[in-house]
Amino acid sequence: MQEENTVGWKKFPHPPEVWIKRQYPQIFNGIHMDDPIKSHPTRAEQLDIIATVITETSSPGDRILDLGCGTGYLEHLLWGMREDLAVTGVDINPDSLASAAKRFAGRSAYHWIAGDLRMVDAITLPHNDYQLVVTCLTFHDLTNGEKQAVIDWASAKLSTGGVFLLLDRIRLVEPTLFALQVALWNRLERIHGFGMRSEGTFNAYEANIAPNNNPARLDDYCVWFKASKMKSQVLHLHGNIVIIAACKE
Repeated sequence: MQEENTVGWKKFPHPPEVWIKRQYPQIFNGIHMDDPIKSHPTRAEQLDIIATVITETSSPGDRILDLGCGTGYLEHLLWGMREDLAVTGVDINPDSLASAAKRFAGRSAYHWIAGDLRMVDAITLPHNDYQLVVTCLTFHDLTNGEKQAVIDWASAKLSTGGVFLLLDRIRLVEPTLFALQVALWNRLERIHGFGMRSEGTFNAYEANIAPNNNPARLDDYCVWFKASKMKSQVLHLHGNIVIIAACKE
């Protein structure tokens, strides 16, 4: 008989390979939703980590702010584990927000807000404070100045003791170690059937950095969170994809 894990107040089958196959048949309450981004070999495991951390540490009624929510895939995972959380999703794409609103119709604690993180001060939210802010694979689309501005803004929205969870790429900075990173990417491709990146040299990797592909250094995030009166640490790191947790003092 398959062992069950308890998350929140629900039980669901959780074999070791569940985050690879993206199959959560019982936590979705019969509502199926495919991950809209399937060609990212660490995304499934790391979204599972994000959802688990949120659902196992939140109190009933906690408000969660998702920056770059897309069509609401993280919310789909959260709803399968906990139905007592209030979520505000922000995204720049109106089609994605419309899809999310349709999918979560009738869930009054879920709000979908149009907003551009590059002009974060112009975003109007339904609540004044949140217990948790999360962003998944969105920050690399921003300049470093915009990243810092969003962190400052999010810190102001967090209640004391609130948590910021960030999942994103980090910038590789050591040319002499790049071959090791390539070996890791090759391993991911062998395991998952698709790779993360194709650059074979550090120069090629650097040439691919652009305004919409601009991962920050891990050291930069440490400085930005500290400047925003938050204590931060790495929660999970796989190659160049990191989950950082920061707590507002």
